[in-house]
Amino acid sequence: MSENSTATLDFSEFRRNLQTTWLGHPTEYFTRVTSTSDSVLDMARRGAPEGTLVVAEEQTAGRGRQGATWYSPPGCGIWASALLRPRDVPISQMPPLSMCAAYAVSTAIEQVAGVSPDIKWPNDVLLQDRKIAGIMIETETVPGTADECPFVILGMGINVNQTSDQFPADLTQSATSIRSVTGQAVNRMLLLQRVLEHFEPVYREFLNHGIASILGAVKSRLAWRGRLVELVNGISTVKGRVLDVDSDGSLIIDTDKDGHVAMYSGSLHLIGQVPCN
Repeated sequence: MSENSTATLDFSEFRRNLQTTWLGHPTEYFTRVTSTSDSVLDMARRGAPEGTLVVAEEQTAGRGRQGATWYSPPGCGIWASALLRPRDVPISQMPPLSMCAAYAVSTAIEQVAGVSPDIKWPNDVLLQDRKIAGIMIETETVPGTADECPFVILGMGINVNQTSDQFPADLTQSATSIRSVTGQAVNRMLLLQRVLEHFEPVYREFLNHGIASILGAVKSRLAWRGRLVELVNGISTVKGRVLDVDSDGSLIIDTDKDGHVAMYSGSLHLIGQVPCN
């Protein structure tokens, strides 16, 4: 299935075909929002059930990591956020969930578009070393509720049908789209359907066993293994070669000075490449 790059989303077909138990039930669609995660946050505070999904044609203030803005033009990408309510996993153990989501996204892209993306630690999906998707995990609580149980907002942006000339000048070296790589437009609704269908069982495994249950699959897609990178974490910078992902979700970097170093957060990029946050 293919889709014109400016086609609007058809949710009647999406709702009929979605093969998930709870994820994406219900789905709310908007033509334009500031951020799908803002919309989910508002719904969560009003008691929306786990699995609630918000999808928008356009975001005017889509969020990336570390305060970055996610470029979200109308009619060509997947801009979506889902509400998760993990009751038995401490919020402190949530960060590796972004890699689980990146794995689901990369698997869905491979299935639908026939290309094999890599997972850039900790939350991005790459094709040809450029970003095609980003995952954002945010945790919140609702003060005054009976148990004040925290909830998680899983935000995702997937560059699907943009042509190369649609990206702003400051993104042309660090971002791309599925269409730009393959030369073919992709049905966004089919891709979103597959993402949700892959993520639901991965999320269940994560809740039961942590990232260890899918660590091998994540490692098989790890971007930049053996390549020279720079990781900036606050005011410190670590340089070395990507070695592995540990069972706690940390990135292992092989440095000349300190040997193997485990990093738990930060912004990662290839040395000599424009940073892609």
